[in-house]
Amino acid sequence: MASALIAKSTAVISAHRSALRLAALAVPLALSLAACGTTKLGEGEVSEGERRFTEKLLFPTQKLPEAKPFNEREIGCPAVSLLDGTATWRVGADSARGVSYQASINDLARECTQEGTTMRIKVGVRGRVVIGDGGRGGTINVPVRVAVKDGDKTLHSRVSTASVSVADSGSSAFTVLDEGIIVTITDKDPADQYSIIVGIDPQGARSGAPRKRRR
Repeated sequence: MASALIAKSTAVISAHRSALRLAALAVPLALSLAACGTTKLGEGEVSEGERRFTEKLLFPTQKLPEAKPFNEREIGCPAVSLLDGTATWRVGADSARGVSYQASINDLARECTQEGTTMRIKVGVRGRVVIGDGGRGGTINVPVRVAVKDGDKTLHSRVSTASVSVADSGSSAFTVLDEGIIVTITDKDPADQYSIIVGIDPQGARSGAPRKRRR
C-alpha cells in the first residue's frame, strides 16, 4: 500500500515538473513572437520575408516586378482641333465663273511620345481638293498651319504645303505631317497645359514666301 502511494506521488510530481518545463519554454517563445509582431515597418513597406514568400507563391520562376517610383505619373496627349473658319479654302468664289477649286480638311490625328522631361508630338492632317466649275485640273498647293499653344503663348507654328495633282472636274486627297513639335513636361499634365490648333492658312503661306528681287 505504501509503495503504491509513493509511486502515485512520484508520477504527480513528474507531471508538474513537465508542465513547468513547458511553461518555461512558452514564455521566451511568446516574447519572441510578440517582438516579431510589434516590429514596425514604414507605411506601404513590405518585409523581406513577406516579399520572398510572395515571390515563391505567385512567381516561382521569376522575381516580382519592381514598384515604380512615386514621381512617375501617367500623362496625356494634348487635344488637336480646327481653328474656326480655316477648315475650308475656296479660290475664285467671287469670279463670274464660280469657284476654281476648294480645299477642305476632313480629319486630324496626333501622336505623343514622352522623352524624359519633354514630349514629342506628331500631327497629321488629311483633306481633299475639289475642282470647281470655274477651275481646271493641275497641281494645287494647300498651305496647312499647325500651331501649339500654352495658354495665350504660341510655342510652335509652322506652315506645311501639300502639293495636290487634280484632274479636270475631279478631286484628290492630300496629307500633311508635322513631326517636329517638342514641348516641355512640367508639373501640369500636358493634356491640360497645351493645345494643338490646325487650319488652312493661305495668308501665312504668302507672307512666308521669299520675295523676288527687282531688277
